[in-house]
Amino acid sequence: MAEFRTDPLRGFTVLINGARGERPSEFQVSVQSDPSLVCPFCRGHEHMTPPSIYEERDSAGWTLRLVPNRFPALSRNAKSLVESSTLGEATPAIGEHEVLIETSTHDARAHDLSKTQWVSIMRIWQMRLKHHYAQDSNCYVHIFRNEGYRGGATLSHPHEQIAVLPFVPDQIARREHLLRAYRDREGKCLHCVWLAEESANGARVIRKSERAISMTQFAPRFPYEWVIHPADHTPFHELPQVRIEEVAHHLASGLKAVSRITRHPDSNVVLFAPPPEWGEFPWSLEVLPRVSTQAGFEWGTGIHIVSTLPEEAAALIIKSLPNGCAL
Repeated sequence: MAEFRTDPLRGFTVLINGARGERPSEFQVSVQSDPSLVCPFCRGHEHMTPPSIYEERDSAGWTLRLVPNRFPALSRNAKSLVESSTLGEATPAIGEHEVLIETSTHDARAHDLSKTQWVSIMRIWQMRLKHHYAQDSNCYVHIFRNEGYRGGATLSHPHEQIAVLPFVPDQIARREHLLRAYRDREGKCLHCVWLAEESANGARVIRKSERAISMTQFAPRFPYEWVIHPADHTPFHELPQVRIEEVAHHLASGLKAVSRITRHPDSNVVLFAPPPEWGEFPWSLEVLPRVSTQAGFEWGTGIHIVSTLPEEAAALIIKSLPNGCAL
């Protein structure tokens, strides 16, 4: 079986071919962190980061810290090195860049975090979305989590990043275009129609609750890539506590299940939270297990080759979901 699939909400095309997973490989890669390095995110090393923007604490000390990124990709005082030309545009990378240290436990991974911990983390997401989107110069707030070497992390201590951009990236703008074009053409919400179809089909649905649904992506870029969608259009930063707990349950259980299947892969977690001026455009929370690599085909064409059917992945994830007490 080999087929192209195009994601209706994100707009890109992938190639799914199960036989690709049977290819022989001469390479065995093992990446280890250097235990001799001092971790700037551990308790007692607070002097190695900028002062906290926000902390949560227990009797032993802080349990979660939000700090400015010591090595920011964007900053309020950024300057361009060159001037724009007739065709090439160069502008200062104005913005903000923060780090959310999720826990004081140095060697925890995403699947180790409890539902309660994810609730605390998501409340910080809400707080920072409200704060940053309230400033006129901020056009897009990107919240993401890198874990492991393949996931792009440079430190193993569990953390996330919040990047505030002065424009909406093309990949994000494409989502708005698809939603608006469908509404103009059909008079309906593409997100709602798609979720109704996926729910009725059921082949990729992992878990469904009152106000959220998690499913493997119809057109994944990686095997076992999955997503959490809301059942309505409430902006993420306006979700009440009960709904944050609902989303955290989906995320914690899904992470644990995929970890069991794929032997604790490196990963990325990405929150798509549209700017307020887009109106009632729904958010999504995407999880990308980095169990495969990208090569010349992917970089040259923009088309990812995936060796695991999303429908098979969903069935395996369901079987591996933990019971409630394990969260």
